[in-house]
Parts: sequence; structure tokens; C-alpha cells
Amino acid sequence: MSDCCTIQGVKPTQSRGAGSCPRCGERGKSVDIVTLKSLLDSSAMKRLEPSVAYHFCRVADCPVVYFNGIDVFTQGELTVRVYQKETSDPLPVCYCFGFTREQLFDEVARTGKSTAVQEIAQYVKDEKCACELRNPQGSCCLGNIGQVVKQALRQKQSV
Repeated sequence: MSDCCTIQGVKPTQSRGAGSCPRCGERGKSVDIVTLKSLLDSSAMKRLEPSVAYHFCRVADCPVVYFNGIDVFTQGELTVRVYQKETSDPLPVCYCFGFTREQLFDEVARTGKSTAVQEIAQYVKDEKCACELRNPQGSCCLGNIGQVVKQALRQKQSV
């Protein structure tokens, strides 16, 4: 298995269209087919085209999660909730080690800090992550974790 928490170029075998979401028009992030194979429900899997390049739509209010220029897969066709698309807790932020937004906010409220980034970084160093299989964005969650921790710290300071 590859080191999912390093930046690597995705080289799809075929590109079917532009990398812009057909619903919201925003540019998507390339995602490896293994991510879709890991997270699509059984009916969506039947529509999957393994030789086509797919992209992840990060736009919060867009229902599309994956697209390939013609076909789309929406939130309801995945087996997990998508951090970038949902708002209600418990909301997964780290799909490999189970950190939720609620847990991160609680830790910051109790202690004034979070150890999640350091903890996950150690798991990555120990080659325990599987972000390309578990995280809908197909890449490491550390950026999302850092963003949530910053939000929690801002909230704590404003109280």
C-alpha cells in the first residue's frame, strides 16, 4: 500500500472530461479509483467505471462527492458521512483513527489544546494510516484536523 499521507501525482488511465463538478462548477481534486471502490455503496459500485479519472468535490453545499465529467456519485451513495459535506455531529474528521469534530472541540474546551495532529502524525509515521481507502477525499486528514482544531481554539477564545 502506498504512503497515503504524502502528496503523489494521480495518473488516471483515461480522462473523460474536465475536472470541474458538473453540479456546482468548482474544480475538483483528483482521487484514486481505490477510494471510490472502498466507499461507494453496492448500487453505486455497479455504475463505477474503473478506467476513468474521478474527482472529489469539496464544496459543502453541493451534493456531488465524486464526478468524472459525465457521471456523479452523491453523498447518499457512500458508506460513510463526508466531512466536507455534513454539519451535524458526530462528524468524522479522521476516518482511520476515529477523530470526530465533536471530540476535537471537547478536547480543546477541556484542555485548551488538542493532541490529535501529533497523535495522527505518529500513526502516519508508524505506517498505520489508510486514508486512500477510508477518507472520502482520498488523502490525509491532517489538514482537516488542523482546521477543526483552529476553529475550536477560536471558539474557546471568544467565550
